[in-house]
Amino acid sequence: MSKTNSGLVTYTKAQIGLPYWYGTFGQTASETLYTAKKKQYPSYYTASDFSSQYGKRVHDCVGLIKGYLWSSSTTATLVYASSQDVSASGMYSKATTKGGISSFPMKAGQLVFKSSSSGIHHVGVFGGDGYVYEAKGHATAL
Repeated sequence: MSKTNSGLVTYTKAQIGLPYWYGTFGQTASETLYTAKKKQYPSYYTASDFSSQYGKRVHDCVGLIKGYLWSSSTTATLVYASSQDVSASGMYSKATTKGGISSFPMKAGQLVFKSSSSGIHHVGVFGGDGYVYEAKGHATAL
């Protein structure tokens, strides 16, 4: 299946309202996934509401893009591709065109990155409607 900017926007918008889980990319939340992620990233799995989210599709910021790349639909089972498994900064480094917000092309499906003094740390998807869609943190649904 060919991946497109508009397809990324469609996938991203279909995830609105679903939970954020650090280190995930569109898997279905379960006790097994929770246990693995809590072991891998203990400081991100301290909230008490994870079990109430079992059965829902979950992503972190860069996982939102990976979920689209590795799925054939907004609800399909993922097919993992290790060559595309990078962080937000890794995604930024692979981008062929870069620039500040003043040169942003305003084209739906473009990636928007946030940085700090420590480098790129977050990514979202421009929806073409004036909004950037992003997975922001466990306390905030997409």
